[in-house]
Amino acid sequence: MSENIAPNSELDLDEWLAMGERTVHNVNLYARFDLIAEIDALEAQKQPVEEVPEGDEALGGNSDPNAAIDAEIDELKMRIHASKRIFRVTSLTDAEIAGIRETVLTECSEEIDKQAELGKNEARKTAARMEVKTPADVNALVRLNVNEFTRKFIERESRLRIIAASTTLMNKGQLVSLDLEQARTLYEKLGEAQMRLLADANARATQDIPEVTVPKS
Repeated sequence: MSENIAPNSELDLDEWLAMGERTVHNVNLYARFDLIAEIDALEAQKQPVEEVPEGDEALGGNSDPNAAIDAEIDELKMRIHASKRIFRVTSLTDAEIAGIRETVLTECSEEIDKQAELGKNEARKTAARMEVKTPADVNALVRLNVNEFTRKFIERESRLRIIAASTTLMNKGQLVSLDLEQARTLYEKLGEAQMRLLADANARATQDIPEVTVPKS
């Protein structure tokens, strides 16, 4: 029976913090999910397989007409698996996240203004289509669109920078940090769904306390 370890009432805080690390989650990303389309196409080519009565196997009745297709599918799945890379996502503090958002507002102010202008133009087109002519109603529509266009840009840009700031990966045996341009390239190449895995991992690492269980001896 394992003994309960009593808390150290004379904790050396500096020594204890020296070994401290933030919460980290591993995330698997795949570069070749495009091969899913080829797998789906092969699956669609499969022939129905009839059940063979027991005892007919010796007569060759159990030959699989889909064996070649299954082999191709297995090879494609192996290629997808080989494209996997493991990314390590570390928690960020609220202050760090707030700093990233402030940086976006400062560094991307011109692009935010462009998004606001796009929102205005789209709102006016919508008002014309809907035959909304009252100035107050048109202005309300403009405000809604400007807020929506700028909010989406700020959130997307902040998310990319949060991912870059919190993500590392192994390269030649060493952990290296993801930079902003690499995060952009990941977003463009792999798409929204896989990037959301990194963002969600950061949110979990930042907000959730992992459950700690003591293994039984």
